[in-house]
Amino acid sequence: MSTSKEQILVERRYAAVLATVSDGVLADLAVALPEKLRDPFAKVAGLPAGALDDKAGLGAAIRAGFTARKSYINTGVLLSEPCTEFCIEDLGSAADDPNVEHLKATLPKAIEKFGLDAARLMAVQYSVSLNGFKQLILQDERFVIPKSGVAQPEPTVLPLPKETKEKAEKRRQRRERQEKEREAKRQAELQRRIARHRV
Repeated sequence: MSTSKEQILVERRYAAVLATVSDGVLADLAVALPEKLRDPFAKVAGLPAGALDDKAGLGAAIRAGFTARKSYINTGVLLSEPCTEFCIEDLGSAADDPNVEHLKATLPKAIEKFGLDAARLMAVQYSVSLNGFKQLILQDERFVIPKSGVAQPEPTVLPLPKETKEKAEKRRQRRERQEKEREAKRQAELQRRIARHRV
């Protein structure tokens, strides 16, 4: 599966899971974010600086923001980042590619500390790239990706002139290269964090 297809799949999975997370939980997860993630999250959700200081109506505002911006991936990744960091540390040397047994040993502690919804959002992030998480969403009903309540119609593809097709293919290849570079950087940063025990 190409990186662009993986990203589309992850985005759809995040949209489906976020649709099942209550406004109250969205607010709780946002308010619990460490200081370094609060402003980046507010930006992703289209909220003004300092918006996370008041929980009143916060969950609904977060949902409206990430829905309007279609920032499902960034929202899910940031909301689950504290849970992710905890799991990376707890998994230790298995963090690069944990199997289901590793996850079954770590997830109960993560759920107790951060809540099931944070763990579900974390699982989506790795549900395409890591085998342990692929198995988890198939085997554990708590992590099964829910069916989206709203049908997502496939975009209509119109025939393009030859020149435009060539340009579109070049753009697709460029996006794919950029996605691979971003993934390589993310993996390198993860390795550095593990090596420094700063997870």
